Amino acid sequence: VNGKILKPKVKVKPNEDLLRLLRSGVGTEDRKHAEDFFLALAACNTIVPLTLETSDENVMLIDYQGESPDEQALVYAAAAHGYTLVERTSGHIDIDMQGKKQ
Repeated sequence: VNGKILKPKVKVKPNEDLLRLLRSGVGTEDRKHAEDFFLALAACNTIVPLTLETSDENVMLIDYQGESPDEQALVYAAAAHGYTLVERTSGHIDIDMQGKKQ
């Protein structure tokens, strides 16, 4: 995003079967369900993403802040599968979906 690589502050091990489905299941109903699921995890919450600088000027960390640790865990899981909550304001939400900003 904006020439920077965004990485979640907390690493979550993604499910390999779901990653494979998201990468190669183009046009299938299963892929559509998986995309909708991870989009909902990334968007339907009260988490506020904060960007943090790193020692590498090309990499920014995203720290998901919120009252619920459960919501944080779900948003980090979505990010591990390529659905990264980038920004939330009172008027919009930006999500990087598999490298495409939505």
